[in-house]
Amino acid sequence: REFEKKISKKFNTKYVQCVTSGTSAIKTALKSIGVKKDDEVITQSFNFIATVEAIVDCGANPVIASINNSLNLSLIDLKKQVTKKTKAIILVHMLGYCAEIKEIYKFCKKKKIILIEDNCEAIGAKYKKKYLGTIGDIGILSFDFGKNITTGEGGCILTNNKKIYKYCRSYH
Repeated sequence: REFEKKISKKFNTKYVQCVTSGTSAIKTALKSIGVKKDDEVITQSFNFIATVEAIVDCGANPVIASINNSLNLSLIDLKKQVTKKTKAIILVHMLGYCAEIKEIYKFCKKKKIILIEDNCEAIGAKYKKKYLGTIGDIGILSFDFGKNITTGEGGCILTNNKKIYKYCRSYH
């Protein structure tokens, strides 16, 4: 709990739930927003397999969108992939570089789709003085041995939504 409080303070987010890995953070986040069988979750093609594994583990269908020149989710292709079954979008800030977060978040709000920021590879990076992973509805961090900040293993979920946090807290 002490570590969660420190993360909350550092990233200026209301709620933090630590879990066993970045993969379990993604799955817990998806479950917290009600992702279930036959829902669709869009993510990007340049990614780690754990994102797709978490989607499939929830029974949902992964939809893979192209990336742009920054190796991040292409907003142009993302717009083409959204259907009535789209429950969430997981964008990954790749290799420490910020995705088109402002535009993608605006698009998600307009479409009433949850935005999950997989910030496992950009811990500490900011967009307009806000930490990546705190701009969308849910942020994911990983503390795996190959990440910027490591505890050997582990991950966490960041959110300002009390309902999402309460679910994550009980589910983990």
